[in-house]
Amino acid sequence: MAAIAASHAVSHVQNIIQRLQLGDKRLLLAVSGGADSMALAYIASRAVGPRNCIAVTVDHGFRPESAHEAAAVGRYMQKLGIQHEIRRLKWEEVQKPPVQRLEEVARQRRYTEIGNVCQMYQVSAVLTGHHSGDQAETFLFRFIRHSGIHGLSGMSLQTALPFALPAAENKTPVIVRPLLDFDKRTLYSICKAGGIEWFEDASNSDPRFKRNMLRQIIREADDDDRSPFNASSLLKVRKAMQGHREVIDRGLASLLDKHATVRADLGVVELAAETDGQQLPRWASNPAVRERALASVVGWVNCKDHPPELAHLRQFEQSIVSFYKARKAGASIAQTSVSTAGVTMLPPTVRHGWLFCRQRPRANEIQITKDLALGATALWDGRLLICVQAKPGRSISEAFTWRVYSQDAAMHKWADQLLEHRRVCRKTHRPADMHQAVLAVQPIISVKPVPDAQPTLAFAFGSVCAESLAATDLDISVRAVRGTDLVARN
Repeated sequence: MAAIAASHAVSHVQNIIQRLQLGDKRLLLAVSGGADSMALAYIASRAVGPRNCIAVTVDHGFRPESAHEAAAVGRYMQKLGIQHEIRRLKWEEVQKPPVQRLEEVARQRRYTEIGNVCQMYQVSAVLTGHHSGDQAETFLFRFIRHSGIHGLSGMSLQTALPFALPAAENKTPVIVRPLLDFDKRTLYSICKAGGIEWFEDASNSDPRFKRNMLRQIIREADDDDRSPFNASSLLKVRKAMQGHREVIDRGLASLLDKHATVRADLGVVELAAETDGQQLPRWASNPAVRERALASVVGWVNCKDHPPELAHLRQFEQSIVSFYKARKAGASIAQTSVSTAGVTMLPPTVRHGWLFCRQRPRANEIQITKDLALGATALWDGRLLICVQAKPGRSISEAFTWRVYSQDAAMHKWADQLLEHRRVCRKTHRPADMHQAVLAVQPIISVKPVPDAQPTLAFAFGSVCAESLAATDLDISVRAVRGTDLVARN
């Protein structure tokens, strides 16, 4: 049975790779050492060949035995003929988060390291060992967080790799989850039949982590066919939600093309407001479509690796619906913004529609980047890709460096210059681009031609500073890490 399951898994993965047009691409395998990822490596090596794979193990450093396990993974990858990288997270360099946020922060750092490996080897896609049990856990996790259709449709086969810089073909790598149709039991049997050693992470049983608690609930419910919490029941509902989402999304993309303006250089989205100000806009007239439109916009702006919670979407919806009801009744309206889920929504005026931008960061939430070399690309605030390079024909010292600041940090160094630059920008920029809430979350870039020089202001509020080196010798580009596609999969 295990041999048949392994053969089926190999054919299944081959079909997915071909369908996603990844057959001629080098693939990165995320291998933690657990049974699911070890089975993935075994299956992928047979599906596409070991020379077309690179494996990476991110050692979180939480357990004394993790370094030994990562080395053991490396030995098995060598046996398969797969090149292997180990990346160990160093927590002394950052403030270790409280246990409630440990999973989230560790996941972000893990994705960042995986993205770095993608860039090093110019990899287009990362294969993970997510299986049907993980899908059931994700559905239940999002259900208790009151997610809408967007979240309850679960994990997709393919999605953009979060917190990653562009790699092959200057595109953001994607995550591919080829084992979502297989359960954990099958992956265990493949490992056992193949003599594959795997490791059980004790932290996966720690009840302090919510996912572990949900996993236990599902495991206990699997013994009762009538339980609504067994994996089979949860996956059936998830599949139904996926169908609903696909129907809505088919019309949503064209609707947003007509009614949304995406400023990829600012990380801002503007949704149209009706000209008479009394009727709900087309994108907001149907409650289900409105929810998905807002989920898409909020998810694009905040760049989180999970869909926004339904409770947060309801706050935006309530403000929008109340706005038009008051307008229709002729009542006065308090022009207030709504901030939640890491996003600020600004009400429409005669000069712009509904604006969605990143919520103003807390003090020191966005760190100043280290010195970056000319031609480097930085992922700033997890949402904007920034590149500084010489203009064609311009010769600039190899010692040239640049940095990126938040507005609050930059104001401590260049307050007068920033205020003057903002005054100049107001003459040429759209009013929506110059809203204070939008400006507060834009990157400020400084340059330093030689090591001993003082850094000078080069770029702010979406444009180069007129009298800076950037105005004559540099090309500075800023673009959203998610491109311009609002209807993206999670």
